[in-house]
Amino acid sequence: ALRPCWPLLEMSLLAALACWLTVRFSGVCLSQLGLYSWPRWSPTERLYLPQIVLISVVVFSFFVSADLEALLSRRDLWQIGFCVFVPQMIWGFYQEFLYRGLLQTELVRRWGRLSGILVSNLIFTFGPLHAYHFALARTNLSHLWIFAGIFSIGIFFAVLFYRSGNLWIIAILHGLGDWFIDGLAHVSRMPK
Repeated sequence: ALRPCWPLLEMSLLAALACWLTVRFSGVCLSQLGLYSWPRWSPTERLYLPQIVLISVVVFSFFVSADLEALLSRRDLWQIGFCVFVPQMIWGFYQEFLYRGLLQTELVRRWGRLSGILVSNLIFTFGPLHAYHFALARTNLSHLWIFAGIFSIGIFFAVLFYRSGNLWIIAILHGLGDWFIDGLAHVSRMPK
C-alpha cells in the first residue's frame, strides 16, 4: 500500500538530507543559497510568483490538455496529488537546490557570473541527471534536441536565480515543469 507513495518519502528524505548536510558541513545558512522566508521576499517577488505560476500552468495545460482531462476523470486524485504531484515538486526543489543553490552559487563566487552560470548549467544539462537521453538518442536522434530545451530552460532558471537570489521561485517553476512533463506521464501509466 505504501509503494505508490515511496517517491514522496524518498524525495522528502533526500531534500532534507541535502539541506542538513549543507548547513552542517559547509557552515552556510540556507538563506545564503536563496532559501529565505516569505517576509524577506521583495514585493516584486511576491507578485511575480503567482503570475509566473499561473502563466506556466496555462501554457503547460494547453499542451497536455488530453492528459489533464484523463486525470480529472480519475477517482484517486488525492492519491495522485500526494504520491505524484508532491514528489515532482520536491524533485524540482531538490534539483534547483543542488544545481543553482549550491553549484551555481559557488561557481559564480569563484569564477564570476558568466562562467559560473554557464558551467553550472552545462553540468545540469549534460550531467548525470539527464545523461539517459544520450542512450535514448542511439535509437531516436530527436532526444538530442531535448538537451537544447533543457539547456535553454536551465539558462532561464540560472539567470532568474542570479538576478533574484530567490531559490523558491525557481524550485516551484521546476517542480511544475516536472509535474506536467514527468508526473502526468507517470499518472497515465497508473492503473485506474
